Amino acid sequence: MTLFLGATRSASVPVHLIGFHVAADGTRLYDRLALVIEADGRVSGQVDRIAERDGVPRPAEARGMVMGEQLALMLEFSDGSTTTEAGVMLDLAPEARRHGAALVGRIAGQAAPDASSDGESAPTVQPYVMAHAPAARLDRSPTHGWGTVLELPVAAGETVLGIFGPIGARQTPYSFRTDDDRHVEPTGYGHFVNHACEPSCEIVYDSETALPTLVALRDLAAGEEVTFDYTRTEGDLAGAFDCRCPALVHKV
Repeated sequence: MTLFLGATRSASVPVHLIGFHVAADGTRLYDRLALVIEADGRVSGQVDRIAERDGVPRPAEARGMVMGEQLALMLEFSDGSTTTEAGVMLDLAPEARRHGAALVGRIAGQAAPDASSDGESAPTVQPYVMAHAPAARLDRSPTHGWGTVLELPVAAGETVLGIFGPIGARQTPYSFRTDDDRHVEPTGYGHFVNHACEPSCEIVYDSETALPTLVALRDLAAGEEVTFDYTRTEGDLAGAFDCRCPALVHKV
Protein backbone atom coordinates (compact mmCIF):
# COMPACT_ATOMS: atom_id res chain seq x y z
CA MET A 1 0.00 0.00 0.00
CA THR A 2 1.11 3.56 -0.60
CA LEU A 3 -0.10 6.89 0.79
CA PHE A 4 -0.41 9.65 -1.77
CA LEU A 5 -2.40 12.88 -1.49
CA GLY A 6 -4.30 11.50 1.47
CA ALA A 7 -5.49 8.38 -0.37
CA THR A 8 -4.20 4.92 0.48
CA ARG A 9 -4.16 2.56 -2.50
CA SER A 10 -2.48 -0.65 -3.56
CA ALA A 11 0.64 -0.03 -5.62
CA SER A 12 -1.00 -1.39 -8.79
CA VAL A 13 -4.02 0.96 -8.73
CA PRO A 14 -3.45 4.26 -10.58
CA VAL A 15 -4.11 7.60 -8.94
CA HIS A 16 -5.98 10.00 -11.24
CA LEU A 17 -4.82 13.62 -11.24
CA ILE A 18 -4.97 16.69 -13.42
CA GLY A 19 -2.03 19.01 -14.04
CA PHE A 20 -2.16 22.56 -15.39
CA HIS A 21 0.25 25.14 -16.68
CA VAL A 22 0.40 27.96 -19.20
CA ALA A 23 2.89 27.39 -22.02
CA ALA A 24 5.37 30.04 -23.10
CA ASP A 25 3.06 31.03 -25.99
CA GLY A 26 0.11 31.55 -23.62
CA THR A 27 -1.69 28.28 -24.35
CA ARG A 28 -3.47 26.80 -21.31
CA LEU A 29 -2.50 23.12 -21.04
CA TYR A 30 -4.13 20.40 -18.92
CA ASP A 31 -2.44 17.07 -18.18
CA ARG A 32 -4.72 14.08 -17.56
CA LEU A 33 -2.56 11.76 -15.46
CA ALA A 34 -2.99 8.18 -14.28
CA LEU A 35 0.01 7.44 -12.05
CA VAL A 36 1.06 4.25 -10.28
CA ILE A 37 3.17 4.87 -7.17
CA GLU A 38 5.19 1.88 -5.98
CA ALA A 39 5.99 1.20 -2.32
CA ASP A 40 9.60 2.31 -2.90
CA GLY A 41 8.47 5.69 -4.27
CA ARG A 42 8.90 4.98 -7.97
CA VAL A 43 6.22 6.55 -10.18
CA SER A 44 5.07 5.57 -13.67
CA GLY A 45 1.97 6.08 -15.75
CA GLN A 46 0.20 7.63 -18.69
CA VAL A 47 -0.50 11.25 -19.54
CA ASP A 48 -2.79 12.98 -22.03
CA ARG A 49 -1.91 16.64 -22.57
CA ILE A 50 -4.99 18.63 -23.60
CA ALA A 51 -4.72 22.12 -25.05
CA GLU A 52 -7.66 24.36 -24.16
CA ARG A 53 -7.87 25.72 -27.71
CA ASP A 54 -8.75 22.39 -29.37
CA GLY A 55 -9.25 19.72 -26.68
CA VAL A 56 -7.14 17.21 -28.61
CA PRO A 57 -5.15 14.84 -26.31
CA ARG A 58 -1.43 14.39 -26.87
CA PRO A 59 -0.24 11.17 -25.17
CA ALA A 60 2.94 10.90 -23.09
CA GLU A 61 4.71 8.49 -20.77
CA ALA A 62 5.41 9.55 -17.18
CA ARG A 63 8.14 8.30 -14.89
CA GLY A 64 9.52 9.69 -11.67
CA MET A 65 10.03 9.36 -7.94
CA VAL A 66 8.48 10.48 -4.68
CA MET A 67 11.37 11.83 -2.63
CA GLY A 68 10.31 12.82 0.88
CA GLU A 69 7.96 15.76 0.40
CA GLN A 70 8.64 16.21 -3.32
CA LEU A 71 7.38 14.50 -6.46
CA ALA A 72 9.69 14.57 -9.47
CA LEU A 73 8.19 13.58 -12.83
CA MET A 74 9.54 13.37 -16.36
CA LEU A 75 6.93 13.51 -19.13
CA GLU A 76 8.04 12.11 -22.49
CA PHE A 77 6.06 13.04 -25.60
CA SER A 78 6.65 11.32 -28.95
CA ASP A 79 4.98 11.89 -32.32
CA GLY A 80 6.79 9.03 -34.03
CA SER A 81 9.63 11.11 -35.42
CA THR A 82 10.65 13.34 -32.52
CA THR A 83 10.61 13.04 -28.75
CA THR A 84 10.36 15.91 -26.29
CA GLU A 85 10.57 15.87 -22.53
CA ALA A 86 9.23 18.08 -19.76
CA GLY A 87 10.26 17.86 -16.11
CA VAL A 88 7.80 18.55 -13.28
CA MET A 89 8.76 19.13 -9.64
CA LEU A 90 5.94 19.36 -7.07
CA ASP A 91 5.86 20.04 -3.33
CA LEU A 92 3.88 17.36 -1.46
CA ALA A 93 4.04 19.02 1.96
CA PRO A 94 0.51 19.59 3.34
CA GLU A 95 1.22 23.25 4.06
CA ALA A 96 2.14 23.78 0.39
CA ARG A 97 -1.28 22.74 -0.90
CA ARG A 98 -3.91 25.22 -1.91
CA HIS A 99 -7.63 24.68 -1.35
CA GLY A 100 -7.65 20.97 -0.64
CA ALA A 101 -5.46 18.58 -2.60
CA ALA A 102 -3.88 21.02 -5.04
CA LEU A 103 -0.11 20.84 -5.35
CA VAL A 104 2.11 23.62 -6.63
CA GLY A 105 5.43 23.35 -8.38
CA ARG A 106 7.29 24.06 -11.60
CA ILE A 107 7.51 22.53 -15.06
CA ALA A 108 10.63 22.86 -17.19
CA GLY A 109 10.96 22.04 -20.88
CA GLN A 110 12.30 23.42 -24.13
CA ALA A 111 10.99 26.58 -25.74
CA ALA A 112 10.57 27.06 -29.46
CA PRO A 113 13.76 28.18 -31.27
CA ASP A 114 14.45 31.87 -30.86
CA ALA A 115 15.75 33.56 -34.01
CA SER A 116 17.49 36.21 -31.91
CA SER A 117 19.73 33.56 -30.34
CA ASP A 118 21.05 31.92 -33.53
CA GLY A 119 18.16 29.46 -33.67
CA GLU A 120 18.96 27.84 -30.33
CA SER A 121 16.06 26.89 -28.07
CA ALA A 122 16.01 28.34 -24.58
CA PRO A 123 14.76 26.30 -21.60
CA THR A 124 11.57 27.57 -19.99
CA VAL A 125 10.31 27.13 -16.43
CA GLN A 126 6.62 27.73 -15.73
CA PRO A 127 4.43 27.40 -12.62
CA TYR A 128 2.59 24.08 -12.52
CA VAL A 129 -0.48 23.07 -10.48
CA MET A 130 -1.63 19.49 -9.94
CA ALA A 131 -5.02 18.58 -8.47
CA HIS A 132 -6.41 15.38 -7.00
CA ALA A 133 -10.09 14.69 -6.30
CA PRO A 134 -10.32 11.25 -4.64
CA ALA A 135 -13.68 10.41 -6.22
CA ALA A 136 -13.15 11.91 -9.68
CA ARG A 137 -11.15 11.62 -12.87
CA LEU A 138 -11.04 13.43 -16.20
CA ASP A 139 -12.68 11.47 -19.02
CA ARG A 140 -14.72 11.85 -22.17
CA SER A 141 -18.13 13.39 -21.53
CA PRO A 142 -21.24 11.89 -23.12
CA THR A 143 -22.55 15.41 -23.77
CA HIS A 144 -19.62 17.78 -24.31
CA GLY A 145 -16.02 16.88 -25.12
CA TRP A 146 -14.17 16.25 -21.86
CA GLY A 147 -15.85 16.04 -18.47
CA THR A 148 -15.21 15.31 -14.81
CA VAL A 149 -16.47 11.77 -14.14
CA LEU A 150 -16.84 9.95 -10.83
CA GLU A 151 -14.40 7.13 -10.19
CA LEU A 152 -16.07 6.23 -6.88
CA PRO A 153 -19.68 6.51 -5.66
CA VAL A 154 -20.58 9.64 -3.68
CA ALA A 155 -23.47 9.98 -1.25
CA ALA A 156 -25.96 12.85 -1.38
CA GLY A 157 -24.63 15.91 0.46
CA GLU A 158 -20.97 14.91 0.20
CA THR A 159 -18.37 17.23 -1.33
CA VAL A 160 -17.24 15.99 -4.73
CA LEU A 161 -14.47 18.50 -5.45
CA GLY A 162 -13.29 22.02 -4.68
CA ILE A 163 -12.83 24.75 -7.27
CA PHE A 164 -9.57 26.68 -7.18
CA GLY A 165 -7.57 28.95 -9.45
CA PRO A 166 -6.80 32.62 -10.10
CA ILE A 167 -9.50 35.09 -9.04
CA GLY A 168 -10.38 38.03 -11.24
CA ALA A 169 -13.13 40.49 -12.13
CA ARG A 170 -13.78 39.08 -15.60
CA GLN A 171 -16.21 36.25 -16.25
CA THR A 172 -15.15 33.62 -18.80
CA PRO A 173 -16.88 30.55 -20.28
CA TYR A 174 -15.10 28.38 -17.66
CA SER A 175 -15.07 30.61 -14.59
CA PHE A 176 -17.11 30.17 -11.40
CA ARG A 177 -18.83 33.26 -10.02
CA THR A 178 -18.46 34.02 -6.31
CA ASP A 179 -19.67 37.64 -6.51
CA ASP A 180 -20.57 40.18 -9.19
CA ASP A 181 -16.93 41.12 -9.75
CA ARG A 182 -15.23 37.99 -8.44
CA HIS A 183 -14.74 34.94 -10.62
CA VAL A 184 -12.53 31.88 -10.14
CA GLU A 185 -10.78 30.59 -13.28
CA PRO A 186 -10.36 26.87 -12.45
CA THR A 187 -7.02 25.20 -13.01
CA GLY A 188 -8.14 21.73 -11.93
CA TYR A 189 -11.13 19.50 -12.57
CA GLY A 190 -13.44 22.50 -12.35
CA HIS A 191 -12.43 23.52 -15.87
CA PHE A 192 -14.07 20.34 -17.16
CA VAL A 193 -17.32 20.42 -15.16
CA ASN A 194 -20.11 20.67 -17.72
CA HIS A 195 -23.58 22.17 -17.49
CA ALA A 196 -26.69 20.02 -17.08
CA CYS A 197 -30.26 21.22 -16.77
CA GLU A 198 -30.86 18.39 -14.28
CA PRO A 199 -27.39 18.33 -12.66
CA SER A 200 -25.72 15.81 -10.39
CA CYS A 201 -24.23 18.50 -8.12
CA GLU A 202 -24.82 21.99 -6.80
CA ILE A 203 -22.48 24.84 -5.91
CA VAL A 204 -21.89 25.50 -2.20
CA TYR A 205 -19.56 28.30 -1.12
CA ASP A 206 -16.94 27.68 1.55
CA SER A 207 -17.71 29.74 4.64
CA GLU A 208 -14.05 30.73 5.15
CA THR A 209 -12.66 31.19 1.63
CA ALA A 210 -15.90 31.91 -0.28
CA LEU A 211 -14.56 29.55 -2.93
CA PRO A 212 -17.09 27.26 -4.61
CA THR A 213 -17.32 23.53 -4.01
CA LEU A 214 -19.44 20.96 -5.81
CA VAL A 215 -21.72 18.91 -3.57
CA ALA A 216 -23.73 15.85 -4.65
CA LEU A 217 -27.46 16.53 -5.00
CA ARG A 218 -28.27 12.81 -4.75
CA ASP A 219 -26.50 9.50 -4.34
CA LEU A 220 -24.14 9.26 -7.31
CA ALA A 221 -22.67 6.09 -8.80
CA ALA A 222 -19.18 5.57 -10.20
CA GLY A 223 -19.16 6.57 -13.86
CA GLU A 224 -21.64 9.43 -13.50
CA GLU A 225 -20.57 12.84 -14.74
CA VAL A 226 -20.09 15.74 -12.32
CA THR A 227 -22.35 18.54 -13.58
CA PHE A 228 -24.07 21.66 -12.26
CA ASP A 229 -26.68 24.08 -13.54
CA TYR A 230 -24.76 27.10 -14.84
CA THR A 231 -27.90 29.26 -14.75
CA ARG A 232 -28.20 28.91 -10.94
CA THR A 233 -24.94 30.73 -10.17
CA GLU A 234 -23.41 32.32 -13.26
CA GLY A 235 -26.01 34.95 -14.22
CA ASP A 236 -25.53 35.98 -17.85
CA LEU A 237 -23.35 33.26 -19.38
CA ALA A 238 -20.05 34.40 -20.88
CA GLY A 239 -20.27 32.03 -23.85
CA ALA A 240 -23.19 30.59 -25.80
CA PHE A 241 -23.41 26.82 -26.28
CA ASP A 242 -25.91 24.17 -27.30
CA CYS A 243 -26.93 22.10 -24.29
CA ARG A 244 -26.81 18.39 -25.07
CA CYS A 245 -27.71 17.08 -21.61
CA PRO A 246 -30.44 14.39 -21.46
CA ALA A 247 -33.06 16.64 -19.78
CA LEU A 248 -36.39 16.88 -21.60
CA VAL A 249 -36.55 20.65 -21.01
CA HIS A 250 -33.41 22.75 -21.54
CA LYS A 251 -32.59 25.98 -19.71
CA VAL A 252 -29.91 27.13 -22.17
